[in-house]
Amino acid sequence: MRQEKDQFEANGIEVKIVSFDSPKRAKSYVKEMSLSWPLLLDEEMALYKAYGFEKGSFAKLMGPITVLKYIKLILLGHAGKPGKDIRQMGGNVLIDPSGTVRMHHASIQPHDRPTVAEIVSRTNTS
Repeated sequence: MRQEKDQFEANGIEVKIVSFDSPKRAKSYVKEMSLSWPLLLDEEMALYKAYGFEKGSFAKLMGPITVLKYIKLILLGHAGKPGKDIRQMGGNVLIDPSGTVRMHHASIQPHDRPTVAEIVSRTNTS
């Protein structure tokens, strides 16, 4: 998503990253991934639970598509060190300024994320 920062900003989308790791690990992650977006800590995983972000099975984590995508990220220098729970799936939530959830995507596989175009298209929903 870092590569699409300009697209998000051009569409008025403010990105916030949520992590359940420790403050020390989160700070290291921000530095190692050169993130410019705010990183919010959710050590109790309240948001993960509220939005239904579940844990993935080892079969999903080690599937051929996932492994190939992680190899690509490593080769491009876009893969950070694993966090405290590698099985925890993430997702994307787009909340408009009024607090309405415009998009909710709970990942089923580690690499399962909406495209920037899909996210941006939800900003224009009435």
